[in-house]
Amino acid sequence: MPDGSTVDRWKALQEVRFRGNLTETSWEPPDDMSLEEWLAAGEVLGKFERSVQWWLGDWWVYGEHRYGDRTAIVTAPEWVGPSLKTCKNVGSVCRAFERSRRRDLLSFSHHAEVAGLDAADADAKLDQAVAIAIERGKPPSTNDLRQIIKRDRRATREKDLGAMTEEANRTLGSAVYSVILADPPWRYQPWSRESGMDRSADNHYPTMDLEDICELDPPAAANCALFLWATSPMLREALRVMESWGFEYRTHMVWTKPTPGTGYWFRNAHELLLLGIKGEMPAPAPGMQRLSWFQANRGRHSEKPDCVYTIIEQMFPSQPKLEMFARKTRDGWANFGNEVAG
Repeated sequence: MPDGSTVDRWKALQEVRFRGNLTETSWEPPDDMSLEEWLAAGEVLGKFERSVQWWLGDWWVYGEHRYGDRTAIVTAPEWVGPSLKTCKNVGSVCRAFERSRRRDLLSFSHHAEVAGLDAADADAKLDQAVAIAIERGKPPSTNDLRQIIKRDRRATREKDLGAMTEEANRTLGSAVYSVILADPPWRYQPWSRESGMDRSADNHYPTMDLEDICELDPPAAANCALFLWATSPMLREALRVMESWGFEYRTHMVWTKPTPGTGYWFRNAHELLLLGIKGEMPAPAPGMQRLSWFQANRGRHSEKPDCVYTIIEQMFPSQPKLEMFARKTRDGWANFGNEVAG
């Protein structure tokens, strides 16, 4: 609620007289308007702009309490007041916020953005917007507030899905995961086994036939995100594996490498991280999406950069995570692979 000084200032502004030719569609101020009078008029108009929707809403709600159904009144041909749609819209916001919960530092539109939330959540979002207004000297835009709401909603959904997977694990008595990172040991056949086997993955670790990889049954939860590594020559095979495992391809990231490798057509300087979805995993909230590429140095043969784990953990902080064909362990992840101890 406004303090005494604010009320006094508002009362003083109400004394401003709009001299000159004032109509519904224009105002022609008088030639002798002083700077002080012009400034005061602007303040009054600003107050009108920020307050008129509250006034309309309170007027509409008052009529609801006193006169019941007013639809026939505001839709009659002779009616010159606000439209029925406007009355309903502003009235719904005023009903959601009794006068003691309205924030002076925020606009009617800010309140309208959170009117559909439960009271405690709406108050928390408005308090957050007020804190931003105090810190920055101006409130966030309504679009910024909308993004805050979407980010919080996504975070809540992501957390709930993680809890559902953990509960499923307890119920089933076996582990399933809602985030899976996999780097299958692709068996890539060189054009010449005489001259090309020195660069073959078989020289570095046991590989698997494509059919054997497709027949694997990853312990995926009903709602799961699969991050699947693929090289450019094996892209078609990787998409087949993703489909065989029950995931729908959505998009991919590109790992760019500062030094090129081998290749028949191009010298490969990048690798793909495909993303597939099973069920209803939430995408990042608006404004939280990462770029579709990152740069990192090479490691050992087929070794992947550590930053990928951080990216996935930030996207899905609450989900049980599994790395298939892992080379080392990582806190917060389940791992299996022939190089992982145990």
